[in-house]
Amino acid sequence: MADSGADLLEKELAGFEILEEAKKEEDCKEPGDGAPSLDGEEEKKKDDIVESKTSAIDETPETEIPNNNAKENPAVTPAEKDLEKAMEAKVEGNTLFKTGRYEEALRKYDEAIAFCPDDEKENLAAYHCNSAAVHSKMSDWEMVVESCTKAINSKPDYVKAYMRRSVAYEKQDKPVEAYEDIKKADELAPNTARIKARCAKLSVVAQERQEKMKNEMLGKLKDLGNTILGNFGISLDNFKAQKDPNTGSYNISYQP
Repeated sequence: MADSGADLLEKELAGFEILEEAKKEEDCKEPGDGAPSLDGEEEKKKDDIVESKTSAIDETPETEIPNNNAKENPAVTPAEKDLEKAMEAKVEGNTLFKTGRYEEALRKYDEAIAFCPDDEKENLAAYHCNSAAVHSKMSDWEMVVESCTKAINSKPDYVKAYMRRSVAYEKQDKPVEAYEDIKKADELAPNTARIKARCAKLSVVAQERQEKMKNEMLGKLKDLGNTILGNFGISLDNFKAQKDPNTGSYNISYQP
């Protein structure tokens, strides 16, 4: 559901999810030298074969074991937990985001999430919310909801995640869910004017939607009841409910 208020809030949020830039980058270390070259290794194998064919055969399974378990080698594990690498990926993602290269930025934020240690809840939540910012730029509202939910799971009091997910729900024509999120944001940041304004507006829309859903449900139940009672020549219209002003309960009477 298009909404100028939601669009305005979306624009305000666009730059807010990006955390402060990481500490000054350190000089990258060059890979260590001195490792034996492939040619040297091949030459050594040839020498071993000449010295003893039996030894070469025995050594073959040992040299192949690392290849069979390459996924366990930290050098080829993309999800290696390293906060410094996570922050570097985040900074690169921020730069790409600011220049409008959203798909590339999303990949960098994914890297940041993969590298981020599980106990770094604050950073992990920020990376997920950054991903949500990218998805919102691409109008992928389902993914905005998913990324914000992950951010909230890591940081339950993350106001911006609730605000962004509220916008995403509204874009999906889910005013009840949108109101619940903005209400939570208002509880966490009670002195924020734009949140209060949005909360007041969505409260009305959500109430109207809930009333509509209730009437639709009652209509379906009535149709079902009439289908059953029709076999006996009666309908729910033959039954009248009257509220007792003293007790607040209802008395149902049959009127042929």
